[in-house]
Amino acid sequence: MRILSVGVALFFLASAGAAQAPSAQAPSRPNASLAQLMRGIMFPNSNIIFNVQSQDPAAPKPIYEPGKAPFSWVDWGAGIYTGWDVVENAAIVLEEAPDLIMKPGRLCTNGKPVPVERADFQKFAQGLRVAARAAFEAAREKNQEKVSEVTNQLAEACFSCHNVYRTDPPGGPRRCEPSGVPPR
Repeated sequence: MRILSVGVALFFLASAGAAQAPSAQAPSRPNASLAQLMRGIMFPNSNIIFNVQSQDPAAPKPIYEPGKAPFSWVDWGAGIYTGWDVVENAAIVLEEAPDLIMKPGRLCTNGKPVPVERADFQKFAQGLRVAARAAFEAAREKNQEKVSEVTNQLAEACFSCHNVYRTDPPGGPRRCEPSGVPPR
């Protein structure tokens, strides 16, 4: 009976270890297109940072009261994190966004792969990371003026990439494919 008990114990230990071992699966292909990342992550979070120019994150926020206005998913969740926490979180998300942008296998709206191998695209993604880090540092200081100044750096990071990869050339949109710029 003792041998059976030891065998059963070893079986359960081996099974538990196998369940905890990380899988060696290949990374999955991204589900979201680059445009979906832009619309879902970069656009709303950069707007939070841009809004610091005219809205003080330290100012009291109105409280959402269900039933007093039409239901809004945005308003419903807006009171959970407020003020400077929201600005810091937006900056952190934007700082990490280049990792998602540069994930191999992601597609552009034109169905072609995101040009992650191009030096200029890599530089633009890094520019977003640097600008977002500067926004985060300014937000940690809870300094509206500094964050407002950093918005220029953030806008430039966005514009630099959009100017090459988002421009709609004559004949229809070909987003994410360089317009008139030879590959490097």
